[in-house]
Amino acid sequence: MKNALLTIVFLLSVLLSCKKSEPEPSPFSILGFTPVQGVVGTAVTISGEGFSTDPVKNVVKFGTGVATVTTASSTQLVVSVPATAQSGKITVETEGRTATSATDFTFIDGPVVTSFTPEQGEEGDQITLTGLNFTNNTAVKFNGIAATGITRTSTTALKVIVPDGATTGKITLEDAGKSGTSPTDFTVIVPLSAKATVTKLAGIPAFATSGADGVRMAYAPNLLYITGPGQKTVYRMDLTTLGVAPFQTTADSPVGIATSSDQVYVGDTGAGYYYTYRFGNFTKSAAADPKAQSFSLKPGGATGKYSYICANFNNELVGIVNGTAGGNTASSFSTTLVNGQLKGTPDQANAQLGTNAKSVFVFCNQALWKLQPDNTLKLVAGTAGQKGYVDGAGSAARFQDGGYARGNTIAVDESDNVYVNDYGSGCVRKVDASGNVTTVVGNKKFFGQTGATKSGRGNRMAFRFDQFDIAIAPDGTLYVIANNDVTSQTLRFAVYKVVFDK
Repeated sequence: MKNALLTIVFLLSVLLSCKKSEPEPSPFSILGFTPVQGVVGTAVTISGEGFSTDPVKNVVKFGTGVATVTTASSTQLVVSVPATAQSGKITVETEGRTATSATDFTFIDGPVVTSFTPEQGEEGDQITLTGLNFTNNTAVKFNGIAATGITRTSTTALKVIVPDGATTGKITLEDAGKSGTSPTDFTVIVPLSAKATVTKLAGIPAFATSGADGVRMAYAPNLLYITGPGQKTVYRMDLTTLGVAPFQTTADSPVGIATSSDQVYVGDTGAGYYYTYRFGNFTKSAAADPKAQSFSLKPGGATGKYSYICANFNNELVGIVNGTAGGNTASSFSTTLVNGQLKGTPDQANAQLGTNAKSVFVFCNQALWKLQPDNTLKLVAGTAGQKGYVDGAGSAARFQDGGYARGNTIAVDESDNVYVNDYGSGCVRKVDASGNVTTVVGNKKFFGQTGATKSGRGNRMAFRFDQFDIAIAPDGTLYVIANNDVTSQTLRFAVYKVVFDK
């Protein structure tokens, strides 16, 4: 019996020793993937172990959406995200085995903004958006304000214009009911010129197109008086009705014009005659004076000595005292050379005057000067003969003007702020009493564009200055003459009103 048991034990040990050992199963898992988010068609690389080297034997799913495997090795699969993808875990099925990713993949089925450049700008500036899922139907909003001028350069890049009225905040993209928002705010820069609103009031009857010496304007309560080359007529514009009509005719070529108290004073650029309108009478002076050929004419009360002051052909400043006949009209006048400091500068007939009750300013050859009590001129801003467009302090600032007979016209308020029609930029520049220069109307980047003069916000336009002028009302409203925004020769110039936000 004992021997039988020993035999059985022996036989069992032999059988067990003869049985072949089975191999351990090979590793099969997902170790990671990149990128961690994507849109339809995004190539995702899955790293792991145990994959089939035959692409069709690997079934990769994003949620329930089955992806297309483009390349395969035992440790890496490259797949294309399907249109049916869902955010969540990625699974790989190979020969009956399934591996699941430890982290989620984010499926993006709407537009996404990842960045933009520049990070700040003004209305009308172009910026570039970078992101995902940009389509032809993508709408763009800046803090809720819809943009136009959208150009899609690819599915990952858009160029867009910052819309009028945009404010600082997120940029959003919308497409087919889906939206994406920028991770950071876009900063809207609001320039000083955005506080100006420009309105076209009326056209001015055509003046000569060649040999012109400039269109001039003088402000009176609720009225503008306008002269111009090639016309022997002074026009009057009613600021209530906006009607423009001939006011008085002359025998000469009126250019300089000024109002003072109850008078309208008009000078010609030929021999140097003057006309005075007062109490309904319009009278020509009995004699002429070549020194007083007035290319620019302003009230001279600030000098304390002269009824008017003019800048003549040679850029000399001449004081004028007008005589009267019966207290009604000027029958004669006398002149005095006030300052000849700018005589002989490169551009003659270039000096333009601006006065208020206390100060006299002159702009000439890219520089602004102030008349001193001793009748010398002190530089306020710009540098004579140095053209450019630079806002800044004093002599560091730069202006451009039109040269001969087209110097930059100016107007002065009661606080000695000088407003300059800058010919070469299409902008109105402000020079404060300390000499600091800023652009308050217009945007140089629009200068020279067809039809640049237009109504609207001051930072979205530029004037087309040629023969022009500027005047200021007591409430700070500016009136500007510039080329009209149409080509009709019957309305070659127009009067524009500029109002500043408080």
